[in-house]
Amino acid sequence: MLTDHDEEHVPAIDWGCLSRVLVVGNGKGGVGKTTIAANTGGLAAAGGARSLIVDLNGQGNVGRELGYRKGPLDDEGQALYEAVMNGTPLMPIRDVRPNLDIAVGGPHVGRLPAHLSLKYDGHSKRQALMLAVALQQVADNYDIIVIDSPPENPPLQQLSLAAARWLIVPVKSDSAAIEDGLGGIARQFALVRKKVNPFLELLGVVLFASGTSSTAIRRGVADDVERTIGKGTPMFESVVRHSEAVARQSRERGLLVHELEQAAANNPAFWQVRAGEVSSDQVVSQTSKSVAEDMARLTREVFTRLRQREGIRA
Repeated sequence: MLTDHDEEHVPAIDWGCLSRVLVVGNGKGGVGKTTIAANTGGLAAAGGARSLIVDLNGQGNVGRELGYRKGPLDDEGQALYEAVMNGTPLMPIRDVRPNLDIAVGGPHVGRLPAHLSLKYDGHSKRQALMLAVALQQVADNYDIIVIDSPPENPPLQQLSLAAARWLIVPVKSDSAAIEDGLGGIARQFALVRKKVNPFLELLGVVLFASGTSSTAIRRGVADDVERTIGKGTPMFESVVRHSEAVARQSRERGLLVHELEQAAANNPAFWQVRAGEVSSDQVVSQTSKSVAEDMARLTREVFTRLRQREGIRA
């Protein structure tokens, strides 16, 4: 892919209107991509920013985070598929939360690489830019757009990177996973930047599922990241702690982490649980408060860094 020499068939892209498009990506799954994409977009919307999340994943897991999976709003990626295939404007679900629209993912999205290859045979740059084509037609409606990029799927990763201005890479502290996952997305980043989207930049790498007090671990991760993709790689100061209970309850209830924290305020009294008056399943983990604070801190840092980088390039 991305070997197209026929520039006549490369679509025109208004890169300026895509300047607030973020993609959250890693070459491996299970590192917090969807959690960070959904919660960053959701928090931005809750703060008043008109926001769009694009679920470019065949599993459609953003729907689990927001509670619409397998419901009447879930078209399993059909609308997103059609927009990318035909270069027509995205038609997201409106106001899944106040100020938050969603371009739904799912099985139809997983078919995009093969079907784009057939439709635009021999024009690989055009294939890579079709999400950008669909996105630029609605981008002016939003203050921020967040793309959840799938792992281990280079063609879909290239679609997402070719439509974005900034890349955020979540990693865990496993050095082997950093080498494989970060190394994988770094290769796609370099390829897309060279061949298709020269404006693409790395906004930062964020450590997911680690204790914020683990200074030695954070230092080790930073060293592993620099060994993998080079010195000077920007790291976010924020670290997102992980709680299995919070992750499970968030997806079971279809609530973002800050919404789960709010639900915890209505927990039944401990004596009601002990007396059997309510089920323990109704109790929201109090750890949701810590994780919600981490996500809020990261979201603030993302916007602060965006403003700083935009100011440098003004």
